[in-house]
Amino acid sequence: MYMYVQVAVQLAALVVAVRGQNAFRGLESTSSSSLPSDDSFVFDGSNSDIARQLYTRHKAGNTNDIVSLASVPTAVSERLDPLNIKFDDLPGLVQRAVLWDTGFGISPTNSAVQIWTMGNYTMADIAIPQQDVGAAGCTFKNCSQPNGVAASFTLICSGDQMLSVARCVADTFEDNGAAGYLGAMWSNGADPDVVPQIRLRDHSWTDPVSNRSYSVYAVHTVPTTLDVAWNQCPANNGYASVAVPCHRRDSYSDEEIAAMTIPTGSAWVTTWLDEEFATKDTGSFNLLLLVPIVLGVVLITGSGVLASQINR
Repeated sequence: MYMYVQVAVQLAALVVAVRGQNAFRGLESTSSSSLPSDDSFVFDGSNSDIARQLYTRHKAGNTNDIVSLASVPTAVSERLDPLNIKFDDLPGLVQRAVLWDTGFGISPTNSAVQIWTMGNYTMADIAIPQQDVGAAGCTFKNCSQPNGVAASFTLICSGDQMLSVARCVADTFEDNGAAGYLGAMWSNGADPDVVPQIRLRDHSWTDPVSNRSYSVYAVHTVPTTLDVAWNQCPANNGYASVAVPCHRRDSYSDEEIAAMTIPTGSAWVTTWLDEEFATKDTGSFNLLLLVPIVLGVVLITGSGVLASQINR
């Protein structure tokens, strides 16, 4: 009987060891990338690393409203589920970082909108440099900012010119205010301490010279109340904001879309989520479960011994 008890104890110990190894593997797979330093990073339109700016502002103690989506994208849920994180439980600022890093903007109706990146670009570098916009034939409205750094907004620029240098494609979405929306579809500059939005708007207009109609999607990084109208500078010589134009999904065939990149997320963002928001599985085993195991072995063995004595 003593031998059976030993076997039961050894089996329980094996369970503990295996669970511990599995927990270690899970932690190791999500902690291979270092978190970024904000020492030299500037969010001013020279990049579109909205996730990093949101991370920086989160660490600085900034907050933002919770994102109320019509539905959470499957790609986001699949990214959060292994970490035991619910999207609705994250702070609003972090929600936006996860959405952007996974390849989504937010439509005027609060729907998550898929964004594909073109070529080898990532969500962190789909902002178009001013020199590229200028080379496409666009002109600019230049404005000053409180920090002394100049900011620019597109002034004269056709849809064809703008889209010729765009680096992303956004899925179609509803924007009932598109016809009367007068914000710039491209701009640079920003408040260094801005907590960026990821608002998508549809810039639709008919060119008065060519009589051609255009529709250009653009990601805007400030609230609607701070959008600057065409041919205007920010009120009170304030800061400008980053705007990133994208193509419309319905301008491309399924085959063309298949050749583009669906962002899957940065390793460092997963590390951030894991370290700060994940519910850890410690791999612990309740030793009280050993009691019924041992008792079961003892009872079975005891019954066998008793039956053997009776048969004699």
